[in-house]
Amino acid sequence: MGMKIKIIKKFFLIIFIFLFTNIFVLSEEIYFEKFVSSYILVNNQPKYYYLTYENKQITGFFIESIEWTDEKIKGYAGNINLQIYFSLDGKIKNIKVIEQYETKKYAKDVFEEKYLSQYYNKDNKSQFILGEDIKAISGATISCNAVNEIIYQCVNNVHKYIIGKKIIKKDFSLRISKIEILKTLTLYILFFMSIYGFLYNLKILRYITMCITIVFLGIMYKGGLSFGHIQNFLYLNFTSISNIFIWSLFMLVIITTLIFGRLYCGWLCPFGAVIELLFDLKRYIEKRYKKTLGKEIEFEIIEDKKIVKSLRKYESFYRYIKFFLIIIILISPSLILIEPFQYIFYITQTEIKFVIYLLLILIICIIFVRLWCRYLCPLGAFLGLFSKISFLNLQILQEHCFRCEICKTICPTNAIIEKNNKLQILNTECILCNKCRQNCGPQNIKIVKKLQH
Repeated sequence: MGMKIKIIKKFFLIIFIFLFTNIFVLSEEIYFEKFVSSYILVNNQPKYYYLTYENKQITGFFIESIEWTDEKIKGYAGNINLQIYFSLDGKIKNIKVIEQYETKKYAKDVFEEKYLSQYYNKDNKSQFILGEDIKAISGATISCNAVNEIIYQCVNNVHKYIIGKKIIKKDFSLRISKIEILKTLTLYILFFMSIYGFLYNLKILRYITMCITIVFLGIMYKGGLSFGHIQNFLYLNFTSISNIFIWSLFMLVIITTLIFGRLYCGWLCPFGAVIELLFDLKRYIEKRYKKTLGKEIEFEIIEDKKIVKSLRKYESFYRYIKFFLIIIILISPSLILIEPFQYIFYITQTEIKFVIYLLLILIICIIFVRLWCRYLCPLGAFLGLFSKISFLNLQILQEHCFRCEICKTICPTNAIIEKNNKLQILNTECILCNKCRQNCGPQNIKIVKKLQH
């Protein structure tokens, strides 16, 4: 078993070295334009647009069609989402396809440059009539109609709400709005609360922070940090320096992980907070309405369950799934869709198949606490690499440990393992929730410097 694990570790190390070497080679060949996001309110709903600029001069802007149509327009097989680029006078400059599920055999040409270029230089005064000024593709009538209607509605709405109201000015400066500053200050306060709560082992502060982060990073910011953000940074696709919120979020997560470990995962991840609170709610209902051997228990002795026994038995292998997902997502970026963060906080705009996927993940995580975090979360895996070299760690002091294994049982990510007849904490898996510290009778789990290990 030990030899197999070593071979797997070496295999993943070779893949990572190869992959990241190629990332930097590829980054020299790929051009990433600079843009700044902004939005307008239409019927109290934000509609986002993105300003492109060069040498502090706005060169144009682009939108995502899914946010700018009057209704949800689908093709033959599902959603179609286009990135439509405009000049400052509202003429179409370019169109890129973000999402489409049409049958390749019939509709492939609809999403090629040759077909989409028919819309270039059109504005709200142009005609969008298939068969006349827009040539349709035989056998792909439904897809052509959907694309045409999407572009038509987007052009009209852009002229109505942006061009017509002269919202965009040509001169561009990296001014930071008061709202951006307020959001960023709130973010710093949340991180301070998390650090303080972790260091002083304040259980109530953790739950307060988790509730706030669901509202702030989840509902308001639509999901918090995603591996998609990490992906953009790895490919050197940086956001504008004026977007201090996302820069602050990224840097705070990395810095706190390097100092403490996966603090973000245990205290500030909105999805992690949701699935843990749902699990706690399930436990409360069980304790309130269900008798377990005639006793009320503080925690569930999960070793008696056959499925959980199996999970624990092969835990060292299951943990590699999330690292494998990192590699897959970096190779095929569209697979970032496996992250459920976006669906739970965009639930009203999510397709039914992704809602079903989200519900499946939530149900599994209600049955098995933080199972997503343990085996599937690519962001958690990435931060785990940093936490391996973190300055501070939680450590079980062996001289006072009488091996009751309460800490091992109660750990939500199974980060406490037995090695050489001693209980040890895996820093790569520990989310610093402090549950082991709070339930250790002799108070035998301490925060120590890495050098003391």
